[in-house]
Amino acid sequence: MIMAHILNCILFVFICCKSIVDAGLTATLPSGSNSYAKDAVILYSRILCPDNNYNAGKYTVTVAGNYLVSVTMMSGTVTAHTTLRKNAAIYVWLYTGNQYDMATQTVCMQLAVGDMIWVQMTNKASILFDVYNTFTVVKLP
Repeated sequence: MIMAHILNCILFVFICCKSIVDAGLTATLPSGSNSYAKDAVILYSRILCPDNNYNAGKYTVTVAGNYLVSVTMMSGTVTAHTTLRKNAAIYVWLYTGNQYDMATQTVCMQLAVGDMIWVQMTNKASILFDVYNTFTVVKLP
């Protein structure tokens, strides 16, 4: 009886770990000023927690479910607008003024297989400053 309980606990841990690692990404920008044209996809090229579903600035969902998505931006000495996009539609906006303002949006998104999410420069060309800009995607168990 005790052995069965222990095996059930071990199985539960493996199931939870599997669901947690199905998807997880954190990426940031390289050091310095990073210029982007209007409507450009933000390419977070410094990968801190890799996920094979991230390519050329876009994250493609391979496991349907609820995801926690967080975007943080710092624009340096100019204003900037970015948007978190889901299949090209705007999901949320981020805005910073000048003088190294920061903005963050953290949202729960219900995503299906094949959905794509990314961050895009919006309204006008701008600069994002340094490693303070992050994009994180985590599938919730």
